[in-house]
Amino acid sequence: MRICFYIMLSLFSASAGRVLAQDIPPPNPSMVISIVSGYSVSFLFDQMDEYKNGILNGGQQTFIRIGAVNDWKLQFKADQNIFYGDNNPANQMELNNVGLVVQSTGTNQDDGSNIINYAKPEPLALSGSDQTLMTKGSGSNRGFENRNSFTLNWEMGTKRGNMNNQSILEQMIEADTYTVSIILTLSPAN
Repeated sequence: MRICFYIMLSLFSASAGRVLAQDIPPPNPSMVISIVSGYSVSFLFDQMDEYKNGILNGGQQTFIRIGAVNDWKLQFKADQNIFYGDNNPANQMELNNVGLVVQSTGTNQDDGSNIINYAKPEPLALSGSDQTLMTKGSGSNRGFENRNSFTLNWEMGTKRGNMNNQSILEQMIEADTYTVSIILTLSPAN
């Protein structure tokens, strides 16, 4: 039995409200998010150990940079409320089987001083509603992209953090290809 999962990243940026897609210039050039690499992430479950323990990162990374003249927050969500099988839409899987750990690679510290990172060191589970990944810390998180650079480390079925506490095997998920788009939303910090 083989289960294949694909995650596609969609980039949305917002200023005062919500708004725009990745190829449209932002109405507020004071906040920009760039997906440098890792637009498509996939997990292939083909060993019993993966069904039992999940796939911890496995090289599934997305590298992003944020440039902002104002303090910001970053949220993520799926574009649907559940995974549906591509071959058979009756096959379904909960979104919280996917998790994300954020590692700061820029000079703004994600220890609460510049940035509060809610996906460190444990993953934050994927959801159909906005989940805040990072926001302004006690200081400011504004800055050029070299200050706000991050690696998003994806994992699936690991049962860590607030992810689904049952293994892929225990959930008896049908073999299929499951695809979802992830929306990253950058907006001013409150």
